[in-house]
Amino acid sequence: MNSSLSSTGAYVLGHADLEVQRLENQARFIGDLTEEILRRAGLAPGMRVLDLGCGTGDVSLLAASLVGPDGSVLGIDQAPGVIDKARERAERAGIGNVRFEVASMADFDLVMPVDAVIGRLILLHLPDPAATLRRLAAQAGTGTLFVFHEMDMSTARSMPESPICAQGMRWIMETFARAGVETDMGSKLYSTFRRAGLPGPQMLLSARIEGGPDSFAYQYLAEVLRTLLPLAERFGVARADEVGIDTLAARLRDEIVALDGVIQPPAFIGAWVRVV
Repeated sequence: MNSSLSSTGAYVLGHADLEVQRLENQARFIGDLTEEILRRAGLAPGMRVLDLGCGTGDVSLLAASLVGPDGSVLGIDQAPGVIDKARERAERAGIGNVRFEVASMADFDLVMPVDAVIGRLILLHLPDPAATLRRLAAQAGTGTLFVFHEMDMSTARSMPESPICAQGMRWIMETFARAGVETDMGSKLYSTFRRAGLPGPQMLLSARIEGGPDSFAYQYLAEVLRTLLPLAERFGVARADEVGIDTLAARLRDEIVALDGVIQPPAFIGAWVRVV
């Protein structure tokens, strides 16, 4: 059995330029789903927000737009390179109410009060997400809003079934699972919040349903598998020659279009609650 690559909360996809670009593409694809969750949860002008595992800053910048100039956002990530990129993006966009720091969630302490703690696609990488939330909730205090947006990879499908889509998702899920990533973190948000000592959260599931030749969904799946491919080969999940990564998006698109079908990338589940 392979040891978990994320036993310390490491981001198993790494931080190479290709992955950074993939994350930015993903953010454009699902940004409105995250915005809906943040708005429903109650993110509002003037709030002070902590964004956990901010990466290159997509969710932090989104939160900054919601809290406005009277609010503030602090994004933290343990990778200096992506924090540099996040700072560059904020400066280039002229957004002054957001800042970024290199910090690990494993030992990050709240030294300034916040009104909300948020994160997207971060808890699935943590060895004990409930412990992280419990510690931060104790530091944040009563009334602090906790909002997280995670996915259920097992919900990905096509209709009618596309063999290429089904095989691609099997490779992705198996590789993530062997790397120690929780592939259905979205559905586990309720129990995670409760184990952290938080009340049962409100939750909402949303998913894109895509068809036709021009959807980004085909590239979305292929980009994930491209970044995962070295791990998939290392774990014996798939070989590069059988994946055919350079043509995968086109083959997937052609198959879905030929079926006159649709593809549903993994559904996203948001959960939010206030500390009591």
